[in-house]
Amino acid sequence: MEPRAWRALTALGLAAVVVAAVGLTYLRPWQGLAPTRVAPQRAAPARPVSVQQMQFLSATQGWVVTGDASSSTLFHTTDGGRRWQRQLDGVAGDGWALRFFDARRGVVYARDRLGPALWRTADGGQHWTRTIVPKPTAPSLIFFADPSHGWWLAPLADLPPFTGPIVDRQDVALFRTADGGANWSQVLRTDQPQASHGLNGDGLKMSIWFRDLNGGWIGQTTPGEHAVVYATTDGGDDWIRQELPPPAAGWGSPLGVFLQGPPAPNDTSPGVLVATPISQGPDQGTYVLQSGYVYTRQAASWAVPTPLPHSGFAFSVVGHTEGRRWWVSNGSTVLESDDSGDHWQPLGEGPNGRIFARFDVVDPGHAWALLLDARACGPGLPCPSSLARTADGGRHWTLVSTPP
Repeated sequence: MEPRAWRALTALGLAAVVVAAVGLTYLRPWQGLAPTRVAPQRAAPARPVSVQQMQFLSATQGWVVTGDASSSTLFHTTDGGRRWQRQLDGVAGDGWALRFFDARRGVVYARDRLGPALWRTADGGQHWTRTIVPKPTAPSLIFFADPSHGWWLAPLADLPPFTGPIVDRQDVALFRTADGGANWSQVLRTDQPQASHGLNGDGLKMSIWFRDLNGGWIGQTTPGEHAVVYATTDGGDDWIRQELPPPAAGWGSPLGVFLQGPPAPNDTSPGVLVATPISQGPDQGTYVLQSGYVYTRQAASWAVPTPLPHSGFAFSVVGHTEGRRWWVSNGSTVLESDDSGDHWQPLGEGPNGRIFARFDVVDPGHAWALLLDARACGPGLPCPSSLARTADGGRHWTLVSTPP
């Protein structure tokens, strides 16, 4: 992730703390993979190694990326984090995408010393095959429906120096593979109307995801009072712009609306997304995420959104509950709803007051979380992040030691 792009973001309550800590992967996602030219400056104080990324398949099986601003490493555990196996080394822990389908098969996007690459494994990470990628992009703009079929959305040009989280337009190209990334074909590009196939370069593309080999969506951050996704039913050949219905009371007057795709790579509810209005903060260069809204897909349309009780960045639908059990963070507190957001109650607390930044719920009893220590944040620097787990449905959380 790229916290350096937020030069003067002030911690203005939970939402701004989370944005400052998590960085700009969500609001300017490709920056973590673009070469950055910075003027010489005095060395910053050493920062602790943080957990940059995670994906867990069960209470025992999972992968994490740990690292700092200059290096990162992928580790694998099969015993719930008691022991870790080192698998891949990369540079800059902010540019990884993890997509494991089971205990053996997975694809990983990372930048090593040779540049950005896609890595494939068929034996749980004991052996890896490295392939080149179409173009550098953000982790959230890569999606594999299975080990063979994937989509790759990449910006055609870098944006000018950071001026804010809202962008009117950025042209992109879409690539597709049917052989696990060994070969890619360009499907479309938005800077050529005859080749755009319905996808426009408006807004800032934030995520891409598919429910199968045909049905998929692209979410974006859109200026003004608009929440927009693009939808396909033919595997990405053609796209239709869909403006989501506004909340009952309207969006207010935000700078724009930020759209998150499915909460986790192994999320069981691809028909759920979160829209969050972005407002100007009280000081120049500061921005605040307001309380979000959850959209659920019903047949061929999106239902009127359900408001979340807080502006917490971590949200998840708990698997195996028919989509009715939701979690959302409120600082160091986990709130739970058993009726798809109609009612909420406190569920559990993060260890030592740490802030929940992301959930990976693997079953109703077991989940993993990325936690931020906001007390250790510094100006222009990310908050240290750590890994925690629960074995009682979110009521109690325990920090898990990860390797450096």
